[in-house]
Amino acid sequence: MLRGEHVMARLNRGRLVPHRLSPDDRRAAEVAAELCGLYAAHVGSPRSGLEADLAAREEELGPGLDPRRGFRIVRALSKLLEERASWVSPTEADPYTIRTRIFELASALPEPPAAEPGLLELPTRQDVLSQVSAETGVEAPADLMYADRQGAQLLQEFDRPSPEELLRRYNVAQVQGVLYAARELAVELGAGADARLVFHYVKLLGLIHELEPLEDGAGYRLRLDGPLSIFGGTRKYGLRLAKFLPGLLLTSPWRLSAEVEWRGRDAVLELDSESSGLESHYLGPKGERDADDVRAALVRAWERAKDTEGWELEPGGGVLSFPRRKAALVPDFTLRRAGEEVVYLEILGFWSERNLVERVALLREAGERGHRVLVAASERLGASREALDEAVEGGVIPFKDRLTAKAVLAALR
Repeated sequence: MLRGEHVMARLNRGRLVPHRLSPDDRRAAEVAAELCGLYAAHVGSPRSGLEADLAAREEELGPGLDPRRGFRIVRALSKLLEERASWVSPTEADPYTIRTRIFELASALPEPPAAEPGLLELPTRQDVLSQVSAETGVEAPADLMYADRQGAQLLQEFDRPSPEELLRRYNVAQVQGVLYAARELAVELGAGADARLVFHYVKLLGLIHELEPLEDGAGYRLRLDGPLSIFGGTRKYGLRLAKFLPGLLLTSPWRLSAEVEWRGRDAVLELDSESSGLESHYLGPKGERDADDVRAALVRAWERAKDTEGWELEPGGGVLSFPRRKAALVPDFTLRRAGEEVVYLEILGFWSERNLVERVALLREAGERGHRVLVAASERLGASREALDEAVEGGVIPFKDRLTAKAVLAALR
C-alpha cells in the first residue's frame, strides 16, 4: 500500500483520475526493471546501503520519467517493492544488552578508555570490548552495538516481480490510495459477477456495508461506508476499504462510484470492469478457513466445544433477500440441527449506529418471513456502546475480541 505522499490524481470536472503508468511505456518499464534489479542486488546486504542507492537513483531516474512528479513515482515504486522484501537482524544477540554493557564498563573507568594503554597501563577500548565479548559470547561487540537499528537490518529475501507486474501493481495502488479519503463507495455487480467472492472480501475486511438486490435478478448494489463517513478519516478502516479493491478486480462485470474528498474538494471516482485496465494482485480466497481472526476463532472454538447441543456449524451458503426493504444479508455461517432446524449467523466487522439499527430491523423481518437469523457485533469496532446496548435488546450478540461458541449457543436457546 502507498502512503499519502505517494498518491497522485487530477481533478477533471469533478471527477478524480488517479495517476497511472502504462506497462507499454518503455521508459517506465526501464525504471521499474532497474529498481527491481537494485533490490535483488542487495539481498544479504544492510538496509542502509539499499536506501542510499535508492536515493541516488531517484536523482537519476525521476526527472527522466516525469520532470514534475518523477521523484514521487520512483519513491512509490520503491515502496511497493519494499512490500515484497523481508528483513532480518544481522545477529541473534541482543544489541541493547551489548550496548548497555559496553557503556557500563566504560563509565566505571576513571577516564574514557583509550586506544593504547599508555604509561599508567589503564584499560583500553579493546580491554572493554574483550570483557563484553567474554561475557556475551559475541566475537565483535563493537560491530553489533547498533544492530537493532533499522538501517542495520539485512535483506533476507526479495520476491522479484517483472517490470510489467510492478507497473500494474502501481496503477492499482494509486486507486487504493484515493480510497483512503472516501466517504462512500457504491458497487453495482452484474448478474455475471461472482457476488459470493466479492462478499468474501467485504466480510474478511470487516467493512460497513448495505446490500440491495437489483431488479429482475440482475445482480446486486453494494454500498460501503468510507473512512470519512463516520470515523473522521480513521486510517485503519481506510486501509481495509482500499484492500477491498483488488478483491473486486477478480470478477466482472461491475461499476464502481466513490465519493471522495481530495485536496479539500469533493470529487467522484468512477471505474468499471471493462475500461479500468486494472489487474488484481490477489490470488483469490484460499478456502473456507481463509477468514478473519473472529470467524476463524469461532470455527476452532466450535470444533473444540464439548457439547454444541446437536448444532453443526457450516459456512454460509447464500444471500437472504428482503425485497420490501430493498436489502439483503450474507450470512457468514449456517447452523443446523437434526437436519431440519436452520439458523443463519452474520458477524459484523466495523459498524455504525445506523448500520446496527438497520440490522435489527432486518432481524425482525427475517423472523416474520420464517428465517431465524443471528447477528454478532464487536464492542471494539463500533460507533457507540449505547447503540450496541439497544441492539442487544433487539437480538444482537455482543462480543469483545472473540465470539465464543458459548455466546452463540446461548443465543440459539
